[in-house]
Amino acid sequence: MLANDPEWNKVKTLWRNHAGGKNLDEIIVILTNLKSKYPDKIEVYLCLAKAYNLHAWYFGKDKRGYFEKGEMCAVQACKMQTANPYAIRALVEALVFNRDRNYIFSHYGEYLKSVAPMQEAYGEVLPEMAQYPEWNAFLPLWQARIDMEKAKAAAALAEKMAQAHPQDALAQVWAARVYYYIGEVNTSLKEHDKKAIPNYEKGIAYAGKALKLDPQYVPANHWYVLNLARSIQFTSLMNKARYLMDLLHPALLCAREDVGYFYFNILDIVGTMITYGGWVTEKGMKMVGISVDMITNGLELAEMLHPDYDYLPYCHADVLAYKGKKKEAMAILERVLARNPDINNLIPENHNYQREARMLYAAIQQGKR
Repeated sequence: MLANDPEWNKVKTLWRNHAGGKNLDEIIVILTNLKSKYPDKIEVYLCLAKAYNLHAWYFGKDKRGYFEKGEMCAVQACKMQTANPYAIRALVEALVFNRDRNYIFSHYGEYLKSVAPMQEAYGEVLPEMAQYPEWNAFLPLWQARIDMEKAKAAAALAEKMAQAHPQDALAQVWAARVYYYIGEVNTSLKEHDKKAIPNYEKGIAYAGKALKLDPQYVPANHWYVLNLARSIQFTSLMNKARYLMDLLHPALLCAREDVGYFYFNILDIVGTMITYGGWVTEKGMKMVGISVDMITNGLELAEMLHPDYDYLPYCHADVLAYKGKKKEAMAILERVLARNPDINNLIPENHNYQREARMLYAAIQQGKR
């Protein structure tokens, strides 16, 4: 947001308390006036695009109209700065949750291809904690996490920082993130029950502590729902139904507040929740305005913008297989499996995703998915 303007300061104050849709109408009025005052400032269009998108999410009245307004403001911001990541994310959000695939790709397909990969790709999605003495030892271990022993050593340090600073939500989220990674590796190695679940449970506990400190904190919600969803991934449909609302609330908050967080990973989360949760999860998502087609459209766009992140095409294939489109799913998986998992050393998780892609491919071949 811009500085040195009383109206901008008022927007900043109102924005800090927009949870649940509060203050959005007033924010939109002020930003509309600021648009006339600063027609050449991208900040106005970025904030207005996000405010319109949030209004569409939080209020049912004229949802489509507000997403369209968000789309138009995002388009203007994209024209002003072609590769601005905030503009691209606001545009993708408005498109995925409001437009059909034909409209999206006929109007914006070439543009989105032209700005890929996004400027923000690729890197760590959580801020550093250099103020803590353990950080300098933690970071190189975390960056070398493809070595499981180093990942475990990083987890011990992350846990130490989280326990030493219980009022620091970020420290709790870091611990949840690290334990999720270890759990994910174990799951991809078919060691889910004995080795992965205890790590996911630690991730749930630390993310839960962060949520108590700040319920609106997107990273806390993100790593909470990831750990929880993984922990029940292979349990019965009845058990998954018990946790549906526990999953829906943080997932929906992430989709509303920052759908582009961590390579649009909330789309992966929802996609995998649907493929493993079946009609129960699909019905729950429809209740909050998210359809399977929205997820497949979003995954296709996200893969275009973040081509090195292999979970996006893997998840896209998984959702297509769930919808009965086996050939299309297998074609995507073949493309994933032909890639070098070390193409981007900032994403060692790709080794996990390729193992999972191989398992999914075999399951489809055998008629099990």
